[in-house]
Amino acid sequence: MTSPAPPVGSSTLPAAGTRPAVRGRWLRGAVDVVALILAGLGAYCVRFEGWPPDAYAAQLTVVVPAVVALRLGLSRALGLRRVRWQLFGLREALLLARAVGVGTGVLLAWRLVAPTLTPGWVLPLGVIVLEGLFSLVAVAGVRIAVRWWDEERERRHAVSQRSSAPVRALLVGAGRAGQQAARALRSRPDAGYEVVGFIDDEVGDGVVIEGLPVLGTTRDAAALAARVQAEAFILTMHTASRAERRRAAERCGETGFPVCTVPSMFEVVTGRVGISAIRPLRVEDLLGRDAQRFDSAGWARMQAALGGRAVLVTGAGGSIGRETCRQLLRLGVRELVMVDHHENSLFEIEAELRAEGSAVGLEARLLDVRDAAGMAALLREHPVSIVFHAAAFKHVPMMEQHPAEAIDNNVGGTRVVLEAAEAAGVERFVLVSTDKAVAPRSVMGASKRVAELLVQARGRGADICACSVRFGNVLGSQGSVVHTFRRQIERGGPVTVTHPDATRYFMTIPEAVRLVIQAAVAAEGGEVFMLDMGEPVRILELARQMIRLSGRTEDEVPIEISQLRRGEKLHEALVCPGEGIEPTAVEGILRARPAAVDALELGPWVERLEAAAAGGQLDAIARMLTAGTGYEPDPRTSREPPPADDDAGVLAAG
Repeated sequence: MTSPAPPVGSSTLPAAGTRPAVRGRWLRGAVDVVALILAGLGAYCVRFEGWPPDAYAAQLTVVVPAVVALRLGLSRALGLRRVRWQLFGLREALLLARAVGVGTGVLLAWRLVAPTLTPGWVLPLGVIVLEGLFSLVAVAGVRIAVRWWDEERERRHAVSQRSSAPVRALLVGAGRAGQQAARALRSRPDAGYEVVGFIDDEVGDGVVIEGLPVLGTTRDAAALAARVQAEAFILTMHTASRAERRRAAERCGETGFPVCTVPSMFEVVTGRVGISAIRPLRVEDLLGRDAQRFDSAGWARMQAALGGRAVLVTGAGGSIGRETCRQLLRLGVRELVMVDHHENSLFEIEAELRAEGSAVGLEARLLDVRDAAGMAALLREHPVSIVFHAAAFKHVPMMEQHPAEAIDNNVGGTRVVLEAAEAAGVERFVLVSTDKAVAPRSVMGASKRVAELLVQARGRGADICACSVRFGNVLGSQGSVVHTFRRQIERGGPVTVTHPDATRYFMTIPEAVRLVIQAAVAAEGGEVFMLDMGEPVRILELARQMIRLSGRTEDEVPIEISQLRRGEKLHEALVCPGEGIEPTAVEGILRARPAAVDALELGPWVERLEAAAAGGQLDAIARMLTAGTGYEPDPRTSREPPPADDDAGVLAAG
């Protein structure tokens, strides 16, 4: 519908801000014209070591305006006029150099043809070269000066608003992250830090970065801090290995000064925080696999595959489910349906996402994944393209006490959601699995292994592309050992370690979720993917590291060795016996080579397993899990399963 015409005699006023914007464009254009005129005049004067002779002086009065017009036209054609001078940087400088180079090329071409066409208007070669150089310096210099003035004005304003003196800090790591952190902290005095230098174990002393010197190595952290009166250390070494980060943190921590860190490049690139968002160092920053380069190409592939699609996430209120929802929003999904049966968790993630002001359609549904009618109705009401099934009971000792509930939720819930997705025409289904499903010793692990088998059997059909993604512990979840240790340290100990030799795999939640989504995009159907978790971590060393990071000693917070809880293993694995692994095209993701599943026998077997759970037949559950998944019940359990019967081997085809 067109807007009505204004009444006769009325005047149409420009929108607010139009006149200042127009004045600003004219002013910037006038500055460029003056700079280019001075560059042209300077080229002639330098070439002739003074004012040019009469013949060339007459040439100058025509050539300089023509060159100014040429350069302004090229700037407009290449989009330089749309660049804000306050944001002029390396990319814009390269674009400016390209425009100047093209203009100089035109002038050189004219010099070649001028002797034939206009013999009296041959431009001196020195004038052409000097004019191009002076134009680049003049135009870039004006923009750099404007940017410097704008940043200095903002810095002074921020300093005037600061209520306390800044903390003098040394940046640990003189790489790209350190450079960006130094630049960001200098422009943000309100962050509360004044960077006084770098320390780095590889970059030599005396090197200057962003105007700040590299003072030495982490071995001399205490002496260097005393020399420059530093009061804190900020780790800016995300690309270093886990061992290098831990060693640097320990050396800096021995000084007694706070040790902080900057966000990872993944957090910065995806818009979660800025590089100047300094926070205290946590054990999560020192564990997990060695840092990987942020895969911008992989992120772009995920955006292309998921952008504009509708997606459903079960278990959306849990640690993995929440982060999955956050990343899906950043990937540009059209609609996000969140399912959880825990009221508070679902409310919190919905409130968080709505507070971000996203235009994506959000639907939070309080629903149990075991509710077949409810799931079917939800998928009819909200047709989605992809389902991420993260809902599960995950607490190992709790599921040892309630095996029927583990089967009902982890097996039955997966079957219900998978069948509802198939019936609704969902394209892809992704099961979030666990390393505890490998040679399971716990009911929880065995139930997740059965869920993997369900997905493997159905994912090979033509109706839906289904896959499982298996990984170990994630750092930062409410049920993780890190969370338990942190609470114990806050209470003053003791910190309980189940076994001095126990190890676990760890990965940060954002990285795990990013790889899960990448696996979902790459799946062809029926795969079991595994995330590369790096090397396992000794739980005893983890406890000691957390105590040190808290600023305490083991004398203040003692460590107690208890015993493995029911269902727990001494060491976890990511590959089932006989599976084998192979790499994929995505760094950090591996593919298992499991035995084929006999789908015709798996269905009735799962029905009998669910029936045993519904009837509370605990011995039958243990017997069937032993036969079907290789489950080895903990010998401390009070339930001794009968010997395996004819169920053994029914899950393997042939």
